[in-house]
Amino acid sequence: MTSRLDRLLLLLDTGSSTSVRTTAAKQLAQLAAKSIISDVAIVEEDGKAPRQHVGVGDPSAWSELMAVVARILPYLHSKSHETRTAASVALSQIFSLVPVWLPSPDCDGKTPGEAASFPAPEFPTFSVRELMEKGTPLLASSGKEFVKPTGILGSSSEVKKARKEAMGRLGLDFLESVGATDDMDIEKELADEDADVDMENGNGITNGSNGTNGANGAQREGSLPVSPTEAIKLESRESPVPASSNSPTPAATTPAPEDTGALSARERNRLKRKGRAGTSAFVPAPPPTQGVNSKYTPVPGGQGNKARLVARDDQAPPIKRADTPKSPNEASSDKVIVDPSKGGAVVPKAEKQSKALEVQPGCWVWDGLAKILEVDLFSLAWEVRHGAAMALRELLKLQGKYGGMRAGLSWEENEIAHEKWCNDLAVKFLYIFVLDRFGDFVSDQVVAPVRETVSQTLASLLLHMSRRSILHVHSILLEMIRQDFPLVLKPSARPQGRKLDVGHVWEVRHAGLLGIKYEVAVRADLVEPGKVDSTDNLDSREVLRGVVDSAVLGLGDRDDDVRSVAATCLLPIAEHLVEQLPDELSRVLAVLWSCLSDMKDDLSSSVGAVMDLLGKLVAYDKVINIIADGSISEPLSVLAPTLFPFFRHTISNVRLAVVKTLHSFMSVSSLPKNWITLPFMRLLLQNLIVEERPDIRQATLSAWRMVLSILRATPGWMESVLTQQLQLEWYAVLMMPLGMPLDVSSFYDPLDLTGRHDAPERHNVDKNMLAQDLALVPVETVLCARVAAATALANVIAVWPIETLEDMFRPILMHYVESTSMLQKFLAAIISEEWAREVGPIFAKQGRLLIELSPLAKDLSLKTLQWLQDDPPAAYHEMAYTLARIHGECYNLLQSFASECKLPHTAIPSLGSEVDVTGTKSNCFTIQTAEAAVGDMFAKLKESLGRTKKRELAIIKDKRAKVVSSIERYVDIKAQYDIRVSAAFAAAFVALKATPEKVSPIVKGIMNGIKSEEDIHLQTRSAVAVAAFTEFCVDRNLSQPPDKIVKNLCTFLCQDVDQTPTFGTFKKLQEGILSFSKSNSTTTNGKDATALTSPEDAAKARLSRRGAGQAFVELSRKFGPRLLEVIPRMWHSMAGGLLSACAGDSPSEMDALIDKQYGQDVIDSLSVLMAVIPTFHEDLWPKFNELFPLIALALRSRYAIIRQCAARCFATVSSTITVDAMRFAIEKIVPYFGDTNLANRQGATELVYHIVQELDIKALPYVIFLIVPVLGRMSDSDDDIRSTATNTFASLVKMVPLEAGLPDPPGFSQDLLKRREEERQFLMQLLDGSKVQQYVIPVEIKAELRKYQQDGVNWLAFLAKYQLHGILCDDMGLGKTLQSICILASKHFERAKRFKETKSPDSKPLPSLIVCPPTLTGHWYYEILKYTDNLKTVMYTGNSRERLRLLPKLRNYDVVVTSYEVVRNDISSLQGESWHYCILDEGHIIKNAKTKLTKAVKSIRAHHRLILSGTPIQNNVLELWSLFDFLMPGFLGSESQFNERFSKPILSNRDGKAKNGEAAALALEALHKQVLPFLLRRLKEDVLHDLPPKIIQDYYCELSDLQKQMYDDFSKSKAHSEAANAVRSDADTKAPQQQHVFQSLQYLRKLCNHPALVLKDDKQAIQEAFVKAGHRADSNLSDIQHAPKILALRQLLVDCGIGSSGNSNESARSELADAEPSSTGAFSQHRVLIFCQMKQMLDIIETDLFKQHMPSVTYMRLDGGTDANKRHAVVQTFNSDPSIDCLLLTTHVGGLGLTLTGADTVIFVEHDWNPMKDLQAMDRAHRIGQKKVVNVYRLITKGTLEEKIMGLQRFKLNIANSVVTQQNSGLSSMDTDRVLDLFKLTTEEEDAAAARKKEKEAAANGKPKNVLHGLEDLPSEDEYQSLDISSFMGSLGR
Repeated sequence: MTSRLDRLLLLLDTGSSTSVRTTAAKQLAQLAAKSIISDVAIVEEDGKAPRQHVGVGDPSAWSELMAVVARILPYLHSKSHETRTAASVALSQIFSLVPVWLPSPDCDGKTPGEAASFPAPEFPTFSVRELMEKGTPLLASSGKEFVKPTGILGSSSEVKKARKEAMGRLGLDFLESVGATDDMDIEKELADEDADVDMENGNGITNGSNGTNGANGAQREGSLPVSPTEAIKLESRESPVPASSNSPTPAATTPAPEDTGALSARERNRLKRKGRAGTSAFVPAPPPTQGVNSKYTPVPGGQGNKARLVARDDQAPPIKRADTPKSPNEASSDKVIVDPSKGGAVVPKAEKQSKALEVQPGCWVWDGLAKILEVDLFSLAWEVRHGAAMALRELLKLQGKYGGMRAGLSWEENEIAHEKWCNDLAVKFLYIFVLDRFGDFVSDQVVAPVRETVSQTLASLLLHMSRRSILHVHSILLEMIRQDFPLVLKPSARPQGRKLDVGHVWEVRHAGLLGIKYEVAVRADLVEPGKVDSTDNLDSREVLRGVVDSAVLGLGDRDDDVRSVAATCLLPIAEHLVEQLPDELSRVLAVLWSCLSDMKDDLSSSVGAVMDLLGKLVAYDKVINIIADGSISEPLSVLAPTLFPFFRHTISNVRLAVVKTLHSFMSVSSLPKNWITLPFMRLLLQNLIVEERPDIRQATLSAWRMVLSILRATPGWMESVLTQQLQLEWYAVLMMPLGMPLDVSSFYDPLDLTGRHDAPERHNVDKNMLAQDLALVPVETVLCARVAAATALANVIAVWPIETLEDMFRPILMHYVESTSMLQKFLAAIISEEWAREVGPIFAKQGRLLIELSPLAKDLSLKTLQWLQDDPPAAYHEMAYTLARIHGECYNLLQSFASECKLPHTAIPSLGSEVDVTGTKSNCFTIQTAEAAVGDMFAKLKESLGRTKKRELAIIKDKRAKVVSSIERYVDIKAQYDIRVSAAFAAAFVALKATPEKVSPIVKGIMNGIKSEEDIHLQTRSAVAVAAFTEFCVDRNLSQPPDKIVKNLCTFLCQDVDQTPTFGTFKKLQEGILSFSKSNSTTTNGKDATALTSPEDAAKARLSRRGAGQAFVELSRKFGPRLLEVIPRMWHSMAGGLLSACAGDSPSEMDALIDKQYGQDVIDSLSVLMAVIPTFHEDLWPKFNELFPLIALALRSRYAIIRQCAARCFATVSSTITVDAMRFAIEKIVPYFGDTNLANRQGATELVYHIVQELDIKALPYVIFLIVPVLGRMSDSDDDIRSTATNTFASLVKMVPLEAGLPDPPGFSQDLLKRREEERQFLMQLLDGSKVQQYVIPVEIKAELRKYQQDGVNWLAFLAKYQLHGILCDDMGLGKTLQSICILASKHFERAKRFKETKSPDSKPLPSLIVCPPTLTGHWYYEILKYTDNLKTVMYTGNSRERLRLLPKLRNYDVVVTSYEVVRNDISSLQGESWHYCILDEGHIIKNAKTKLTKAVKSIRAHHRLILSGTPIQNNVLELWSLFDFLMPGFLGSESQFNERFSKPILSNRDGKAKNGEAAALALEALHKQVLPFLLRRLKEDVLHDLPPKIIQDYYCELSDLQKQMYDDFSKSKAHSEAANAVRSDADTKAPQQQHVFQSLQYLRKLCNHPALVLKDDKQAIQEAFVKAGHRADSNLSDIQHAPKILALRQLLVDCGIGSSGNSNESARSELADAEPSSTGAFSQHRVLIFCQMKQMLDIIETDLFKQHMPSVTYMRLDGGTDANKRHAVVQTFNSDPSIDCLLLTTHVGGLGLTLTGADTVIFVEHDWNPMKDLQAMDRAHRIGQKKVVNVYRLITKGTLEEKIMGLQRFKLNIANSVVTQQNSGLSSMDTDRVLDLFKLTTEEEDAAAARKKEKEAAANGKPKNVLHGLEDLPSEDEYQSLDISSFMGSLGR
């Protein structure tokens, strides 16, 4: 499938939110179903007889569909619940899109029933008892944590086999009906079972990858099936090699003493092994694992360079919950081929992915899928079971109707087949019911995700089953619930943990009840009246009775979860129960009540379910009659109180349920109300005071109001219950000061009345609330509870008869309003406010006010107003304690002058002995005294000391500082109390609706609450008061206060400098994007902004912004669309700054105004709009459209801070008014992306960045408009724009796959929609290379391009079109030069043509620059002349004088060819120029970012940048960073980021140690994805089918005696060990040593080549060396006997027929004589390139070998000494003159870019440490134009350092091949859509890697807390939401 599939699968797995995952799932389904739906033609298969119609479509279309399904399946195994759910949603969507499969067209619309003419199929035998005794329970997992599922089973036979195995492992082999009839051949396939047994009885287990274990291994090799997957599957019995995906991992049962007599030998053996200590350690060591994503699989060492077959599932690393299958690609069990010379880069062949899903023609098309999922159902990992159950549920629900049928059978036969199929599946589900034991915890309940989901799956199957089959299932479920048989459990299966009598297994009963619950929900016809079964004669009443019996049994169970399900079981059939079995009702009710009265255990979560059921039943009259009838049941006055104990139950859901149940009792009018007594009311009020959860408080309040309305209805009842004494008690509790324990003496405790002394000790859920311990309970919670209770008491006043109201409440309320306590004043005000709000509207309808009717209300309003007008009190009662403490501190402070400094006591002033908070009495200690004590008194005492006692004074000063801070805190608290009381009083006054003389005290009170109240609930109350007061003013036509209020609110919004920066601070900053710049924001913002605001001020500013925002919400709520009419000046308060400064058209005028006066106003306006627009009513939105052009102008300001604020504001606007704002942005702002003015580009980029952040998924319809402009900015010259664009692109690109298929956004013009189509075209090309258009070269090229070369030109044209830049890294010799010349010629031609037509500035002619190694300048020049006519070319080389002469003329040429050295030297003159193209040939020369050369090249300015390199990575991945830093700076992050993210993990793995394998593989994979679209690489072997092969052979030589002796000498020296360390791969050599080590390495390397290179001309040293080696002292050093490499070279040359003395015998003996005889006898048949590293070595070959021993050899030389200008000539001569036998070259000079196809043999006498250089060099001969096989010989000295270097080379090749793999071979395979993942600055992999790093560090410490890390997180509460019956029934559309 296309790469869009991979993108969608990735989103399915890693989508950031459920909505993203669901969207991806839907689109996957559309993608999959396309093949079926688009083509509904019915295909006749060419078979023996014309076949019946195969449902829909043709087989190939179905297999395409199945291929997508196969890709989704592995996600069902994920550890992540979200991923499993998303995968099942995707499958569900597929099943619903694809038409239902029909066995024949005439079945459409028929529903399978019971075929009358055939006997009913036998229901498979199923014994619950036998299964429970023999089966192995399925727990959470096998205990072999956590094996990675490895994809999908390969074929249907493997599926059957896995199924058999799963059954066997669960001990189910005794069940005959494991599979349907078509499985009979399974025995044959399991013939190798015996081999398996042998293997297990052998001496340990042989591990799949190590393969040999003595005789056993050999025997196993012989008897195993061929497929490696199966081999591994067999071993998976015990070894941790994971099984192929679906045969699950082995069970780990708890070892237990066991009767081994009954076991087979094999089982006994297994037990023995299990019992052994350290069981986990008996597996032989496998080879190092690679990461899951690794591109290559490690192979244990073996012989030679043979390619090996390795099964992909060799070993998988342990995996945590977080690592879901990364992508099913790696999880495939396909074989892959490893070729060591390629460094193990592996290309998996995806053939048999969906084979197992295929079915025989004519079968139900989903059969294969169902079988696979069936196998997964028996997996030992609960996640796999759960995933399979979810998928099966969807499959059966949507496509199960004709399951099991076949085309070609009659309808009745098919009915029987279908029934049989249903029966078999149902039995499988029942197995799971009996065996699954996994439970997960959500908050306070156990959820059994597997059993619950399987019961939904069973329900989906029951939809399609015949009644008789369902009754079978029904009876089995009942048997599971009853369990009325004695059980002999296997010791290991005994229930653990729950100490129950083993009379039954609670999980099985639980599962049975679950089954029944769903059964009756989906097949209500079972219990509908009048249905009788023909065979069993069970009528619906019997069925119903069975259900009720089992539910009653369940309700009596001692296990809480069973009770819970039993109750929910009856919920769906409550109606049938009431209608058909009224006689059972009293029994059910009795059980429910007894359930409740027994549940004294605090942790019973079933209470909630039981109460729900009660609540539902109570709605029926019959039930009410029973409850009302004292003779049948206990009266309600007895029953209701059984619920009272649950009021303060530990579990919050129970507390909620009890309030709701009692509420439902009250709302049934016919039920008696005599149970509503004082205790009940007390409980409700207590609930309000001590409950922490808001939802329960809310429910309690509504119950309380209900009670009051009931009491009020009967005259006198309320007054008799709620006496004044009682209310005083309640008020006393309510008014308890905060932090003082509540007085519980008046609390009602329903449990005390039971009088049982043995009552179990309960956990007191309210302990902290009762103690009012503010350290444990946040003060906000306590206040909320008090406010709720106050509201309840206000409700009492509201319903109280007005006649007696005064006497009852005046004393209470007046007392508290006048109290000196803050809390009492505050709560009294809230009670007054709530009372007024409750009854005000009622009186208002009569046209009267509460204050006119109630003197109490009038007095209250006067009191509150008076308080607001006066100064606040000196202090509040709550503060006395604090003041007393301060008194003590002050006293101690002053006394220390006497004790420390020895002043006389008389000198120390008195502070007064009594503490007076109110400040009214004289001579007492007040806060003013305290301030004087640390002020004047302290200063005087200090002065009296003079200059003595410095040490003592220092101590005293510390004390003083503490006292000062205490005083400050006191003052702060006082201010907070003032605000709280004044806000509450003002709100109460507003609610009472009196008209004040002056409004300012009231406004001040409310506004203070909004500005400074920390408690958000109280702040919201003030906001409501603001709205109410505004309404009050509007009603009385007072226009001034509302305007003033709104103006103040706008000011509050602007106080938070984070949201509203100060213009002055940022005025100097003009360039840059503040939202995203790394450099600017930290310095300026940081320094100045924080200098201005302390943390306290910042917190206050945030508070006032929050409060003002809340006030606008309330104003909008109150006035809706009238808001701007009601408060006319509001518009100017909000948008004034913008309207003043941005009204013109030109940014410069605006900037002038901003600079002069409006800077801060504009920022304020933008900040206010950002906060308020989301709160406004949508009818007002069009008004805001007027502001769009003003904000757009602000985006073009030269001030960075104005641009940032405008961007943030507009993004918020667009998330509210999405359609209008986005249309404006796309039409008016996005065009600035291409603007030449930097500020305009920065503004537009910043805006889109914020829009994408803010809108998230809402931006989908607009993604296409934004993505191309953003892409263009990713190579902007400005650093900030680049990084912002890159980040934005990363976010946009994730949405692209989701964008398809959305409707057009409304209101867009045709032009825009057309533009969207064009941009979508571009994206299609970017995402899917095969769609890239063929590029027609507009000029004549004098060469015929091969197909792959034309593809290359298409790719280069594609890059040019979209301003992207890339690396063309075709293999050496594939014509990179030619492809580049084509694109150069074309683009120069097009540009010139455009200039001629339009004269536009962006098309004026520019020259292009080609930079290459000096050897190649001539080559390029001649090639351009050779292939094109339209490029004027000049070589810019030669000495500096010549270059200086050329400089001014360069503009007149089209192409300038120069060398890297010239660029480095002349960069000052070149960097000022603009170039059209800059092409770096052999661009890896800039791999080191630090060199002067690289820096010079990177400063060249060009529109298009292109690198040509056969080997973009030579030594390490960091080089790639440098290359991309030239192409697209910032694309791979900064160098250090790149290092952290890619280099380090990859390098850490060069020794192949498994520890870092996964991180390395992940990093390689991520890097590969990221650079993929910008690299194009084709290998010769893939494109040049006419190029002869290249054969590389290593030729080993032994050291000569002299070399051996010198080598040994050196080995004993210290230098040797250092050198050896340096070559060791994990070396971490430190810099100072490095130089020294390098010299040692060089020494050894030279020695291997020739001793003369080391000894040089030192005569004495030469003689000593000879003597030591046992030669004569005067031996000749130049004798080639001392240099085995020279000898070997001579031998090779002779073998090639070169330099032999011309007699034919010798050549006849040579190995190569079978080569074809040369056409002319004159020349030898082979011609040789000889490469060395050093010129001296070439000298030795020339003098010692050629001249001395092989005089007949003709040769040429090309090395650093050859003049650069003559090099081209040397090459041409060698190629054209076949009489030249050899060319001697140094790798450095001859290895790059030359074409030497004249030679067919390449000999490396020495090797470069960099493997790429050697590869480059070989390919001088092996390139286009070569007609012969190329032989490459590498001379290597055995046992020396040289061999090790070759080892390092191999590692480097690995890396290079992994990053630049065959996937870059062309646009179609290039997944160009990976551009998408590219531009991420940080990615999931990165975060995962960081997390892994932390985990590793933690694991290394092995501390106890690390043990906790191993425990998985509890699932979130919503994870199992779908497991309730209502959402399931909703999915069935019921």
